[in-house]
Amino acid sequence: MNNNSQFDIVVQEQQRLQEILGSIEETARQNKLKIANHDAYTAELEKERLESVSWREKNSLTFKLVENDKFDPARYLTSFQMTDSPYFGVVGINDRDRRIGSKEYLIGKQGFVSHDNRALVVDWRKAPLSRFFYDYEVGEEYLETIQGREREGVISRRDTVDIVKRHLRRMECGEAMYELAADNWVKSEKQYQTTSDTKAAIQDHRMVDIVALISPDQFRMITSEATDGCTLITGGAGSGKTVVSLHRLSCLQFNDPERFPPERCLVLMFNKVLRNYVRQTSAELLGSTRVDTFSAWALGAITALTGRVIKPIVGDELTARKKSSKLSSLLTRYVNEVMEADPIQDLWRFYGQPSVLDAMFSEGKGREPFLVELRQRYATKSQAVSFADISVLLRLCQLREKDGSIRDALDWYAHIIIDEGQDLSLLELEAILAATDKHCSITLSADSKQQILSWVDGGDFDLFRTNLREIGVSSEALSVSYRCPKEIMALASRISGRESEQVGRHSGVLEYHQAADEDNALVKLRQLVEQLVAMDPNSLTAVICKKKSDEKLLQRALIGITGLHAPDELTFEPGVLVTIAHQVKGVEFANVILFDPNSRDFRNSPLDQNLLYVCVTRACKRLDIVYWRELAHGLA
Repeated sequence: MNNNSQFDIVVQEQQRLQEILGSIEETARQNKLKIANHDAYTAELEKERLESVSWREKNSLTFKLVENDKFDPARYLTSFQMTDSPYFGVVGINDRDRRIGSKEYLIGKQGFVSHDNRALVVDWRKAPLSRFFYDYEVGEEYLETIQGREREGVISRRDTVDIVKRHLRRMECGEAMYELAADNWVKSEKQYQTTSDTKAAIQDHRMVDIVALISPDQFRMITSEATDGCTLITGGAGSGKTVVSLHRLSCLQFNDPERFPPERCLVLMFNKVLRNYVRQTSAELLGSTRVDTFSAWALGAITALTGRVIKPIVGDELTARKKSSKLSSLLTRYVNEVMEADPIQDLWRFYGQPSVLDAMFSEGKGREPFLVELRQRYATKSQAVSFADISVLLRLCQLREKDGSIRDALDWYAHIIIDEGQDLSLLELEAILAATDKHCSITLSADSKQQILSWVDGGDFDLFRTNLREIGVSSEALSVSYRCPKEIMALASRISGRESEQVGRHSGVLEYHQAADEDNALVKLRQLVEQLVAMDPNSLTAVICKKKSDEKLLQRALIGITGLHAPDELTFEPGVLVTIAHQVKGVEFANVILFDPNSRDFRNSPLDQNLLYVCVTRACKRLDIVYWRELAHGLA
């Protein structure tokens, strides 16, 4: 440890950390003792009651047992779980109230009150106090209402600390950074840290805990007191829509646990990749709250409503027609006019209604063959439901149950997060909303520039947003991208046609690598991947292509490279993975190599331009474009 006075702040923080850790240990010991004493007294009373022969004495002992049980310390003594990293922030205030004066608060993922009733760590979700850390900079004046009292003063300190396994490893104090290197502390200028830096350090590239990095705008949305109706969060790639949604739900569960217990909350992600990406963080942030895809959840909801276990078939040429927004009102009319007991038969009968056929086959082509097949399915009581049928079937079941009974029967959700809402059809969005309780509490995030599914009508989300006015909707917009470097976001803005998007403070790398033909492009790709792996073996590099056939070609071309992930295995361990464009929405990588994004594969159409925007904005540090054909619109 350097003894230079410039490191006094580190020494003081180490001393405080040891005091906090000592208090945590002593509090745990005292709590364990209180519980043991209570249990011993309970056992003694039970023994006396068992041995007593007097009914009056038995009644008296029973009364004592009941009273003693009311004060069971196991019920109110909360175990502190964050012993390895008890806090991540230090914020100091100079309050104008002399009774408060100069004071420092420690901000952590869990609040901690010592055995002698001192609040030593403030939970980050306790907004009135944690707002000092998230909303202000050093030297700024504050005016806050805390516990009904006006508080005024100046922020005197705002530091971020990194504590790993009970040891202080790093401190960021203003523009200075103190970091433990080997056994010595070194001081340097503060550097911008991306989430990919954190992931490389822990060698795990799933979504990381970013609670110490939340921006003031994000914190305001997260801690909003509006709990009824819809909170709509929009913003470009990397602006933190998913982060805000998840942390907002964590705040709701912390501040109102009776209304928002984990079993009555739901998080719906775009696909399995994004679901798996989020699950690690949500386990600590949201406890046992279910995180799933729409299809998986909808199948479970259908089973709960009907008692039927549906095993959908893959592949349906009529997916776009079955997801048409026109079916929404037709479903309501059908339920009011036609009765059918069996849910699957109900589905086939609905599809066969003349008005439904008119909506699905407005040009007439394909109508008769579909009707013939429907009659056959109805006659044979076919169970051949496809994934495209799920949202229609679920809405049909919901409408049959009616609002009151469906919510009573299934104890519908107190809050639902809907991620990537722009890629859900109107029927899917309506089915999710119908699964909420009477407060209709949802957090919905979306970005129209990231809609990539061809079978979803781009107007569906706008129509749903209009319909939300009936339940109440508050709109929030995130305008700064924290994921991508400036150079990459400039390219993304050109692709999307958006006005230049605001970006964070870091710079990165954007390079083009032109080859004469496909074989030379594959050689360049391999060389580039080898260089990136050698530069940082703990990072994660994604090689992204458009088509499944190209994915197999690239996988073969990279065989033998250290850290190459197995085919069709999208994991988030360090190394190199090869994947297609449709799989990467919502996730991020340190490095992205876009392989031959040519104008034939990525046409100058809204969906393909959106898909290209998604690919480009997955990169946290660098983006390399390897190509030999004419580049897609926006890249050249």
